[in-house]
Amino acid sequence: MDKRLQKIVDEAQEKFGLDAYRLERHSIYKDRDTMGDAYYMFTMEWFPKELNELIEEGYNPAGTTIVEYAIQKQHFCNVSFVQGESFSTKTHFPSKTVDEVAAWLEEETGLVYKQDFKLTQANANGFQFESDIDGIYFSPSCMIEVDFDDVGKLTSYHSYGMNLSQDLVERSKFMLTLEEIEPIVKKQLQLVNLPSETEKRFVPVYAMEEVYVTANGNRIIPFMEHERSEVKVDVVIEWNKPLEERIDREEITIVSEASVEEAFGNVDADKRLTLSADQIERSKKVVRDVLRAEYPDESGKWKLSKLQCQENFIEAHCEINEENPTIFNRKVVVFMNPETMKVMNYLDNSSMFEIFEAFLPAAKAVVTHEEAFEKMIPYITLDPTYVYDEFVGKYILCGLLDAAECVDAVTGGIVDLGDI
Repeated sequence: MDKRLQKIVDEAQEKFGLDAYRLERHSIYKDRDTMGDAYYMFTMEWFPKELNELIEEGYNPAGTTIVEYAIQKQHFCNVSFVQGESFSTKTHFPSKTVDEVAAWLEEETGLVYKQDFKLTQANANGFQFESDIDGIYFSPSCMIEVDFDDVGKLTSYHSYGMNLSQDLVERSKFMLTLEEIEPIVKKQLQLVNLPSETEKRFVPVYAMEEVYVTANGNRIIPFMEHERSEVKVDVVIEWNKPLEERIDREEITIVSEASVEEAFGNVDADKRLTLSADQIERSKKVVRDVLRAEYPDESGKWKLSKLQCQENFIEAHCEINEENPTIFNRKVVVFMNPETMKVMNYLDNSSMFEIFEAFLPAAKAVVTHEEAFEKMIPYITLDPTYVYDEFVGKYILCGLLDAAECVDAVTGGIVDLGDI
């Protein structure tokens, strides 16, 4: 084994008390943090030494320890003992107190408890911590979870996101009100058909699509982090005649395996996942050809809604072109090689709709959008949140626009979304 990897292995064995384990498998893959910056992850799978039988590839028996080390960041970021069973020789948290866990995290991460991370959830066998800015949460966020068994042995440690540099924060006072952004609020209140498992039917409701609104009220930023790097297209795909051609499909590799030289050489770490204007235009043709070949009679039924650049492929998301969609929309995702712009594969989620075949269709909406908006006003919230803005390269203060309630589009009653 490369001596640099061996050093990490030795450190993991000592830090997590893995004397009763043997290193069974290891690999390196390329990953990206919440800011889109690339780094390389070294993954180790440790098996208890007492296991002598042949273990099936891809299977991790109880007690197996999976440890992940971020090479560029030089720290362990994930540890899992399969099924919560630990053969570690160390008991990290004999007192099982939050202060004991926080002290361990300070040593592991270099962060300061109650300053850089704060307790948000606690139970008998674990704690969850999050970071904030002056008491205000931020997105992408930083979360840490630690779990232990009844005697205080570590069973899992996961850190999500990244510690926020104060230089990236553009501080300001939150002054935004719902009245100032009423046009945006109205637009985010949308008529959708939600499936009701208890009633076996689709229920038409007016519900808020949660988004972040910038403090000046001029822009919105998607709530889901992955949506912020997507390229919106929203083009209806039409054709005059089908394409009598077979679409060759190949296996899609999600994980980007890497060599030791690539990892420690930081190869392509500064390369961002972006789409060129040419790739966007060529994607439209590729998608049209796939739809022409696989759905020849459905011209105009589909629209190319968005494109997403991944490490090894480009995703083109197609949706049924219809008003008042259900929360689970019929979709086709086309995977393309970013270099050749050739089809690699496609995925149709139609099979998941089989569970809704017995559901009654949604009734026609009786309540108007304006009436629903008036009813929803008392339930709509606008909570301050610092959100990373790619336009300025900093976290800016925004308002999270949301509501836990909705309006039944037939009866006009207020309903908790969780009750549908």
